[in-house]
Amino acid sequence: MGTGNIAGVAGAIAIGGPGAVFWMWISALLGMCTKFCEVTLAVHCRERNEKGELVGGPMYYIKNGLGKKWHWLAVLFAIFGVFTVFGTGNATQVNTITAVVNSALLNYNVISESNVNISNWIIGIIIMILVACVLLGGIKRIGKVTEKLVPFMAIIYILLAIGVVVLNIKNVPSVFGSIFYGALTRQQ
Repeated sequence: MGTGNIAGVAGAIAIGGPGAVFWMWISALLGMCTKFCEVTLAVHCRERNEKGELVGGPMYYIKNGLGKKWHWLAVLFAIFGVFTVFGTGNATQVNTITAVVNSALLNYNVISESNVNISNWIIGIIIMILVACVLLGGIKRIGKVTEKLVPFMAIIYILLAIGVVVLNIKNVPSVFGSIFYGALTRQQ
């Protein structure tokens, strides 16, 4: 669960209308099939590093599954993965977090419009410190933090989603109608 679950869906609906939700459902079904295959390959082709820890992932199933003549592809995948982390992953996450926090701070008159730039720096530094504390602890600390954080995030996310549906229960049939109408009819 990332900020894409919230900001990505909102952006898709803003650009494509309610019908975009239907196509996100279809994409999610196909994505689950792809993810199942990726995880199965990652487990099947994993190996132990010099510390005796299990390591795996796309680089390993390309390297171990396709053979020696494809090692260059595994290296290329790893290099592009590093660039992706800096560009699309973290930049998008931090940008969405700062936008949401600034929006709340502005709406409740905690900061003025002229202080948004300072707020961005403060939020960015806080996130950098928190992420560094987790990542510099290695894979074991990442595991410990996610073991505690992800269930909490999932419960809050589900409770808030149920709350939104319950508060808007009378609109649910029309929402489904607009999703299917928007997805299956030609829009001008």
